[in-house]
Amino acid sequence: MTHQQGFSLLEVLCVLVIVSVLAHIGATQFLSVSQNSKDKNTLKTEMKRLADALTQARQLAVLSGQTSFVCGGSDCSGGWSSGFKLYQILPSNGAEKRYRDIRFSDPLDVSWHGFPTQKKQIEFRPNGLSGYQNGTFEFCLGMWQADLILNQSGRFYLTDPQGISGGQCG
Repeated sequence: MTHQQGFSLLEVLCVLVIVSVLAHIGATQFLSVSQNSKDKNTLKTEMKRLADALTQARQLAVLSGQTSFVCGGSDCSGGWSSGFKLYQILPSNGAEKRYRDIRFSDPLDVSWHGFPTQKKQIEFRPNGLSGYQNGTFEFCLGMWQADLILNQSGRFYLTDPQGISGGQCG
């Protein structure tokens, strides 16, 4: 008589349970790392969009000889988390000419800390200066935080995203 070798149904089920538990643990870790990477890239992209608008506003003011504005929110309410708009007031008729109207990604938190507090807009004068409007735009998304720091001369620099202690913005 020939003796057949193989696995019992119970042995196969135990192996499948162990493999599925390990796969679940690995997938959770992978998804967490993937989300953190995505948040960090989104944060960098949105900071760059505001930096580009500040640069454009400064250049517009110098080239046109008119004050340029970058304000928080599409209605200029100072709600920087929702986005911003870049515009000038036309001297001929007082109408607003928009150059950019940007919406940030939804969970992004952007706040202004500096002088003056509760700043609703940044103005660039025809000489390129922002005139005593200095401070920091703080960007926060997921576990990442970074700053765009604006000085009185209208120049700025960006900090690299840093992990937040405690793991979440707040």
